[in-house]
Amino acid sequence: MIDWLLFRFFRRSVITRLLFIITFLVILFGTIMHIAEPQTFFTIFDGIWWVVITISTIGYGDFVPDTVIGKLIAMLLILIGTGFITTYFVSLAKIAVSKENAYLEGNLKFLGEGHLIIIGWNERARLVIEEYKKAFHEEVIVLIDSSLKKNPMICDRLHFIKGSASDSNTLSLANLSKAKKVLITADQHTTEEQADMQTIVTLVAIRGANPSAYLIAELLTEKHIRNAETIGINEIIKTNELISQLMHENIFVTKLKE
Repeated sequence: MIDWLLFRFFRRSVITRLLFIITFLVILFGTIMHIAEPQTFFTIFDGIWWVVITISTIGYGDFVPDTVIGKLIAMLLILIGTGFITTYFVSLAKIAVSKENAYLEGNLKFLGEGHLIIIGWNERARLVIEEYKKAFHEEVIVLIDSSLKKNPMICDRLHFIKGSASDSNTLSLANLSKAKKVLITADQHTTEEQADMQTIVTLVAIRGANPSAYLIAELLTEKHIRNAETIGINEIIKTNELISQLMHENIFVTKLKE
C-alpha cells in the first residue's frame, strides 16, 4: 500500500508535490509549536499562522517562540520550509516561462472550441486575420504554419501552432476536432501544382479528423477542384481566376470607358 501511494505521489507534477510537502510541513510545524509552547501558541491554528508567516519571510512578530526548544524548532523550520517555498515559486516561474515560450514557438496546445483555423502564413492570411480582428468576431483564430519560427502576431485572439497541417499531431495541437471553420491558403513557396496537391492532402487529413468542419480552400489550378469537391469542401477560392478577371477589367473595361 505504501509503495503504491509513493508511486502515485512521484507521478504527480513537481508543483503538486511541492505544494503537498509545503502543506504537510505547515500543519506539522504548526502542531509541534502548539505542543511545545502552548502558552504562546494557544491553538494549532496560531501555530499554523506563525509557520506561514515565518516561511514566507514576512514575519509580523505577533507570535515569537520564548523557549529554547521553540527557537530550535523555528530555526529548523526556516532552514527547511524557506527552501521548499523558494523552490516552489522558482518552479512556478519556470513553468510560466516555459508556457510563454511554448506559446510563442507554436508548441502549446489550443484548448478552446468553435475556433477558426487558418493554414499557411502569407500576406493573404495576414490581411484576413487583420480584417477578422477589426470586425470583432468572437471566435479565436488558430494559425498553423511550418515555416514560421514564432507567433507572427501577438494578440489574445490568435494562437499559433508550428507544424504541417497534414500531420495528425499538429492538428491535435490545434484542437481541430472542436474547430468550426478551416481556411487553407495556397503555399506561396512552391509551384501551383504542388501547392494544390498539398492542399488536397491537407483537406483529406482535416475532413477525416473533423467531418463537420466548414472547409474553405484556396486552389490555383482547375484540375484539383473536382478532387476537393469529392472530399467534401464547402467553398473554393479560385485565386488565379479572380485575379485574371480583375486584370481583364482593369485592362479592357477601363480602356472602353476612356
